[in-house]
Amino acid sequence: MKFKIFHIVSFLSFGCVSAQLNDSIFIPANQIYYQQLNRIWDNPIQFSHQKFSDFTETELSAVVKDLNMKRVQTAESSNEFAFNTQGIFNISEKLRLLGSFDYQFVTEKNMGYNLTTGRTEDQFVLNPNYLFVPKKANWETQNYHVKGGVSYNIWKGLDLGAVVDYRNQSSYRKSDPRPEISTADYSGKIFAGYHVGKHQLSVFGGLGRKTETNDIMAVNEAVNAPANPEYFVRFSNGYGRLVYFPSYSDFSYRTIDRNFGGGYAFESNRNFFNINFSYSKAMQTLFGKDANSVTYFEESLEKMKYRLVNYKTDANYWYKGEKMDFMSNVNFQSITGDNYNISEFGQNYRMTLDRLAFANHFLLRDQQKIKLGVTLEGIYNDFSAIDLLGVTYKYVKGMNLNLKFNKDIFYRDSQKVNLELGAVSYFPLSESLTYNAASSNTLLFDNVIKNDHEFDSTSQLGPHFGLQFYQKVTAKADLKIFTNFATLFPLNSSLEQNTDYNGNPNLYFNAGISLFY
Repeated sequence: MKFKIFHIVSFLSFGCVSAQLNDSIFIPANQIYYQQLNRIWDNPIQFSHQKFSDFTETELSAVVKDLNMKRVQTAESSNEFAFNTQGIFNISEKLRLLGSFDYQFVTEKNMGYNLTTGRTEDQFVLNPNYLFVPKKANWETQNYHVKGGVSYNIWKGLDLGAVVDYRNQSSYRKSDPRPEISTADYSGKIFAGYHVGKHQLSVFGGLGRKTETNDIMAVNEAVNAPANPEYFVRFSNGYGRLVYFPSYSDFSYRTIDRNFGGGYAFESNRNFFNINFSYSKAMQTLFGKDANSVTYFEESLEKMKYRLVNYKTDANYWYKGEKMDFMSNVNFQSITGDNYNISEFGQNYRMTLDRLAFANHFLLRDQQKIKLGVTLEGIYNDFSAIDLLGVTYKYVKGMNLNLKFNKDIFYRDSQKVNLELGAVSYFPLSESLTYNAASSNTLLFDNVIKNDHEFDSTSQLGPHFGLQFYQKVTAKADLKIFTNFATLFPLNSSLEQNTDYNGNPNLYFNAGISLFY
C-alpha cells in the first residue's frame, strides 16, 4: 500500500499570497507551491518563465513507524532522523539554479526474509534476484542525497536546462548473517525547449548508473548450514523459486537507466498547464565473484539480469484566483519487469504494474489566512507477478483514497496555527493467487508470498491528524514547528485469522522544525 501521509508537511497548510502567476512567488509562503517545486525538478525549463523568489529552507525532523500490519519483507518498526536543506536561486532573469541536500539515519527492527536494501512497504514485491534468511534482525542505514538543477533562457525562445542527482547509502544488518551494503546512485538529465507566446514544447533525455556492493559475513560462520534453517542463506530467482548461488558472500549489482521524453506547457495570467511523456529502461545486472573471491563489474562475472521498462504520462493544471486556488494532477505509469538467468539461458519471472493516480487540491483563503483546504488523492493499481518455474501467479487490483481538510484555527500577522484532519484508505477490488509447487521447497510461498497476498487483499482505513505552528522570527525569516499522527486499521479479520498479525493498528508519527527565509 502506498502510504504518503508523512511528507514533512501537509499540502495546504500555510497562508497564500494574492499575487497572480506572473508575479514573484515565495515557495515557503504556501505548501501549494511545494507541489510546483517538485514539478520544476521534473522539467525545469517548463517553469523558466514563472517568477519564483529566492528562498532557502533548512529542516530537522523525526519519523516513527510501528507496522503491525505489513508485508513480510518490511521491518516491524522503524525510526528515522533527517536533516534537509533546499532552495531556489535566481542569478538573473534568464538563469535560475535549484539545489537540495538530504541526510537520513534510519534504524529498523525485526525484518526477516530480506538481505537487501529493498523494502515492500511501498511496493508489492522485491526485485526478483536477491538473498534472504528467515531470521529477523535489526538494520541501520544512512542516506545522503544531493541534487542540483539549472534552467537558462539562452536565446529568445530557446530554453536549456539540466538536473544532476547523487545518492549514497550504507546499510548493514546487526546480527548473523551480516550484509554490509554500499550503494552509489548518480544520474543526470538535460532539457531543451522552445516557447512561442504562451506555449512551449520541450524534449529531454537522461542517463543513470547505480552500483551496489554486498559483503556478507557472520560472527559464527557455522550457522550458515541447512541444519540451521533460520540462518541458512538462500537465493530467490523469480517469485517463489529458490536456486543455488555460490557468490553469496561477495556480489554486486549494477543498474543502467536510460530515459527520454517530451513535454508541452501553457501559461496565462491565472492558468498553468503542463504535460510530460517519458520512456525509461533500467537494466540491473547481478555480478558474482572471481576465483579470488573479489566482485567487480566484468562480463565474465555476470550471473543474472532484471529489466524494468516504464512508460509514464504526467499532467498538471493550476488555477490561481483572487480568493481560491485549484491544482489537479493526473499520472499514469505502465511498468513491466522480466528477469534473465545467464547460466540457464532463460527467464522465469514477469511483473506488470499499471498505475493511475490523481490528486485534486482546493484552497479557499482570505488573503493570507486559510479558510478551508481540501485534498482528495487516489491511486489505482493493477499488479501481476508470475513465476513460470516456481509456478506462482498473483494479481491484485486495488484503490488507495486519501481525503484531508485543513484550516487556520488561529491567525495573526506574526503567528498562525493550522489544523489538518483526514483519512487514508485502501480497498482491494479484485485479487487472485495461484501456486502449484514445482519442488518440495515451498519456503517463500508459505512464509512470504501467501502472507503478502493476505495483506494486499485486506481493506484498510485510518484517521490522520496534523498540527503546524508558524512564527515570524525576522522580517525575512519564519520558523515552523509541525507534528503528524495517524493510524491504520484492517476492516475485516481475515488477515488476523490467516497470518501471524497481532490485531493492533499501524501507528505513524512525525515531528520537526524548519527555518525558511
